[in-house]
Amino acid sequence: MIIRPIQKIATRLLIAICCIVVAACGSDSEDSNSGGFGSSACSAIGYEKTAKVVNGDQCPISNANDTSSVVELEILSRGSPAGVCTGTVISPTAVLTAAHCFMGSDKAANVITTVNGSRQTFRSRSVSIHPGFTATADFVMINDVAIVRTGSAMSAPSTPILLKRDAQTGEQGIVAGYGRTSAGSSIPDDVYAGYAVVRSVTEKHIRIDFKSNESHPCQGDSGGALLLEEGGLAIAGVVSQSDPSVPADTICEVGDKTLYTSMQNSAVSSFVLSVAPDAAVR
Repeated sequence: MIIRPIQKIATRLLIAICCIVVAACGSDSEDSNSGGFGSSACSAIGYEKTAKVVNGDQCPISNANDTSSVVELEILSRGSPAGVCTGTVISPTAVLTAAHCFMGSDKAANVITTVNGSRQTFRSRSVSIHPGFTATADFVMINDVAIVRTGSAMSAPSTPILLKRDAQTGEQGIVAGYGRTSAGSSIPDDVYAGYAVVRSVTEKHIRIDFKSNESHPCQGDSGGALLLEEGGLAIAGVVSQSDPSVPADTICEVGDKTLYTSMQNSAVSSFVLSVAPDAAVR
């Protein structure tokens, strides 16, 4: 339950409301930000074709092999679409996302997957919100995670949760989502992905900063994962909000700072595994 005035926080939550980046907002040179991953961000999350754009990659469905654990969540209110978030498949019937995506909703969603070049929609069977989801006195969300369970198994692959180590400051990761590509743009049909660098790590959050040659989340990317390399990609954090220190007119712009709920926080990981004991871990 939120115990702080949500009006103070709402503009910093990266859910796209009213169904209308990643603001895949880095460099436009080929594979310039691939770092140690050795491929485009799209390829890393399961897409064969990359459409190069400024500050990220558009990952269109263009091949029968296109298959990803990154999914679009159509948030439902009174049975109708009311917003867009991003999630990651962690088991055949479980999707990891952000708790704040379901504030004021039916606690229900359509899960839209991409498998073998086709999209398939699954209705949620249940949505579990972390019981400790709240906001601090300085308007920082904590325990901002939720699990969407589907009534039937999804064919999308599961991405493991990173539990064996902490994220490291200066480490490069992948951000991906179905959010806007700029503050005023519409919600895209395709997922976008790009590279970003971990700027700080605390017990509860991992922070990335929007630099001119890196990618960054925007509205619609709430719930999307920060993916780090650990014998393959693993989920280190979940998009929660822009840091309260960021001016409102800087959100989704260079200078933005996004807080990810850390999966290495035992209060978060224990909740996730209690609701989805079949979740992949690494």
